[in-house]
Amino acid sequence: MKHFDKIRSHEEFDPSNIIHPTAIIFDNVELGKNNVIGPYAIIGSNGEMRGVMQEDFKGRVIIGDNNVISELVTIQRPYGEDCITEVGSDNIIMAHSHIGHDVKIGDSTELCTGTIIGGYVSIGSGSKLKLGVTVRNRKNIGTNCIVGMCSVVVSDLEDDKIYVGNPAKELKK
Repeated sequence: MKHFDKIRSHEEFDPSNIIHPTAIIFDNVELGKNNVIGPYAIIGSNGEMRGVMQEDFKGRVIIGDNNVISELVTIQRPYGEDCITEVGSDNIIMAHSHIGHDVKIGDSTELCTGTIIGGYVSIGSGSKLKLGVTVRNRKNIGTNCIVGMCSVVVSDLEDDKIYVGNPAKELKK
């Protein structure tokens, strides 16, 4: 069976979830309660990795409770069978955002419209990534960070700080 044939029915998820009928959720997704998933969101599609066959992806996507995942958001599954792309609880992921494979997002985060998160990124709880932020793969964003509009994250970011620019640097007060 091809990967694209393995789409779950929205009725399979907890009825507290509000899932737009055009959203595509693959069978590798575990979805908590009270989530809102917007039009044309795609959750659980395979990541892109050079030299890896699409049918070889075995990882899962786990999404907690009380998240808003807006329209046209993509969240990818990882390659490894024991690997997880994880979105905690109480997050808002705004339209046109992309979350790559093997990403870990804590709780109460905000990814504004057009945010792009590369593979293997970790984002701590309470962090806010503003409009159009791009995060290079394999980077860590600490807890309670604010990353300013259109910033490009190419190095790890420490907790409780504000970052802006390309490349993103700490904003000194």
